[in-house]
Amino acid sequence: MRRLLLILVAVISVVTMTAVKPRTAKNIKKERQETTQKIKETSRKIDVNTKETSRQINKLNSLNADIREQKKAIRNIQRSIDSIGQSIRKLNDSVATLERNLTYLRDKYATAVKKMNTHKGSMDVLTFIFSSESFSQAYRRMRYLQQFAHWKSLKTEEIKSLIDDVEVSKSRLLEMKEARQQSLQAMKEARQELQLTRDATSEVVADLKKEGKSLKAFLRKKEKEAKSLDDELDRLIAEEQRKAEEARKAEEKRLAEERKKQEEAERKKREEEQKRQEELRKQQEKQQPGSKPAEGQKTQEKPAEPQQQAPVVEVPKEEKTPATSPTYNNSAEVERKLTGSFEENKGRLLFPVSGKYKIVKKFGRQRHPELKYVETDNSGIDIEVPSGSNARAVFDGKVSEIFRLPGFNNVVMVRHGSYITIYANLDTINVKKGDAVTVGQAIGHIYSDADDDNRTILHFEIRKEKTKLNPELWVK
Repeated sequence: MRRLLLILVAVISVVTMTAVKPRTAKNIKKERQETTQKIKETSRKIDVNTKETSRQINKLNSLNADIREQKKAIRNIQRSIDSIGQSIRKLNDSVATLERNLTYLRDKYATAVKKMNTHKGSMDVLTFIFSSESFSQAYRRMRYLQQFAHWKSLKTEEIKSLIDDVEVSKSRLLEMKEARQQSLQAMKEARQELQLTRDATSEVVADLKKEGKSLKAFLRKKEKEAKSLDDELDRLIAEEQRKAEEARKAEEKRLAEERKKQEEAERKKREEEQKRQEELRKQQEKQQPGSKPAEGQKTQEKPAEPQQQAPVVEVPKEEKTPATSPTYNNSAEVERKLTGSFEENKGRLLFPVSGKYKIVKKFGRQRHPELKYVETDNSGIDIEVPSGSNARAVFDGKVSEIFRLPGFNNVVMVRHGSYITIYANLDTINVKKGDAVTVGQAIGHIYSDADDDNRTILHFEIRKEKTKLNPELWVK
């Protein structure tokens, strides 16, 4: 049995050795080339998928921004239609009232004229007056005819004015009805456009859902890039704060040393003055031994006594002058003014781009409107603009830092006192660190993605030191 097993093992070994071809250097090199080629192809496919996912996400965000704007336009049109409807109802009531008043005046006028003609009969005015039985009756008839003529003229004008008012109101009513019809047509077109945008959005969402793994990988990448930007901004702001604190302490130390030197100088001055007064007193005593100083000498000594007892001028008074005030106080004062100006303009600050734009990603943490399982957290706002657009300073300030980061290209920080504005995704920059910038000044050219139909998006943030603020509440 053992011998049989040994023979079987030997046969299998021979077959195996015969089946396996020997590996040559040429074969190994070829295998390596094939493996490298496969890795490159896989990387290329991943890169293509990532770019396509990025393009689809950006398109989806842009479509969602269009939907928000279209909904807003529809709401505005609806409010306009409601307002026109209220005005039409008021004008209808007004026209009805005017027509009733006009009918009443016409009836009253006709009745009065008919009554007057009946009273006069077939007589003309002169006959009616001269047929009076007395001069007094003739005068009353004349006064009556004058008053009636005046009343008739007033009523004629009043009727004419009412007719004009009715015509004007009817014309205005017609204009409003036409405006309402135009608004209804505009709302119909806006709703059709909204539906087309929603259909396009649905197609993009369907495509993204097919690429579940690629989408998740892309979102993780974007979250990592956003966190890197947050961390770098926090680090730079902390570094600025540390340097400012060191400068403040150094200034305090310098001022303390100056005070110490000043106090030492005052002390030496006092000691020298006391020594001089003491020597002067001894000299006077030697000149007149055993006798009291003369009256004139007393007069000379009296000024010396106040100098010996006079208090030294206090140093704190000198600290109040601008020459010796601490730098951090001056900085705080400057910062207070700048911060005050920035805060006073909240809601009125210049928008970071000029011309046409749309906000494709809003501030803060929120669920994606289409991808329900996706939650985004944005430290600022993402603004899509036409290709070739520049970012501009929203307020006067100073460029505190410039750096580059994957996913955001060039980033510029501008300090406005304790507030900071951040302009990210720039391909070229027009400023350098330390530059003073004025409101509206071009900060840099916004990057356009050639792989995404030159889509151009600026990432913009506002912070108060490390605290993130919603830019939409500050810029306009």
